[in-house]
Amino acid sequence: MLIIDTLLAIRQMPYYKNVQSSSGLVHGGGGHEAAICSVLIEQGYKKWEKWDTMPDKCRFRNLVRMREWIDTPSLSSMMPVGTFVEQPFGTNDAPDFYIKVTDNFIMPLEAKSSSNYIPMWNSGKPKPDFVYAFCSEKTDKTTLFKGESILSYEQSRMINEHIEKHRKDDEELNYKLKQLDINHRGISYYTRPMIQQSGGADFTNYFTHPNREQDEQLVFDWVNEKIKQT
Repeated sequence: MLIIDTLLAIRQMPYYKNVQSSSGLVHGGGGHEAAICSVLIEQGYKKWEKWDTMPDKCRFRNLVRMREWIDTPSLSSMMPVGTFVEQPFGTNDAPDFYIKVTDNFIMPLEAKSSSNYIPMWNSGKPKPDFVYAFCSEKTDKTTLFKGESILSYEQSRMINEHIEKHRKDDEELNYKLKQLDINHRGISYYTRPMIQQSGGADFTNYFTHPNREQDEQLVFDWVNEKIKQT
C-alpha cells in the first residue's frame, strides 16, 4: 500500500534540521521538509501541479475551504489521488503536507525536528488527527505519532477554552490601555499560548517513551482504517 510504504520510509529517515527554525542542516538536502518531500516523490506521490501554478488570489480563496478538507474530504475533489501539497497554509502554519491518499482521505503530515529528544510546540498545540514525523539529532532517528497520542481531545478542549478566556481578558485590558494612552503610543498586550512538556525523560523522551511503539502502530492502524472506510 503506497501510503503505508511511504510512512515506513519516513520512519527510517535520519535526522534533518528544520530549516524554518535553524540554520545549517545534516545529511544534505534542504532540511527536514525537503527530505520528506523527496521521500514522497520517491515512493510514487506527485506534487499537485495545479496548486503550485494557481494565482495567489485563487489560492487564497481555496485556503479557507482547504482547512475543511480533513473532515470533509469530498471538498478536495479537484485534487487528484496520489498527489500532495507542500505547506498549503504557508511556512508558519501546520501541516507541512496535505497528502491525497484516497478520494475520502486527506492525510495531514507535519515535520518536527529537534536537537534533543522532544519537539518544540511553541504556540501550536498537537492536532489530534495530524500525523507527525519527528526526528532527533541525539538519536539520528525518526519516530511517527498522531497528535492525539500526545495531547488528548479533552486536554485540547481545555486549552482552547483557556485561550479563549484570555483573549477576552486581553480585549478588556487593551480597551483600558487605550483609554490611558496619554503618550499616544498605541501600547497593547497579547497573551501568547506556549505549549510545553515536562516531567523528565519518562514523559518527554519520544524515543525511549514506553508508548513509542504503540503510538507508531496507532498511525498505521488509523491510516488503514481510514482507507477501509473509502
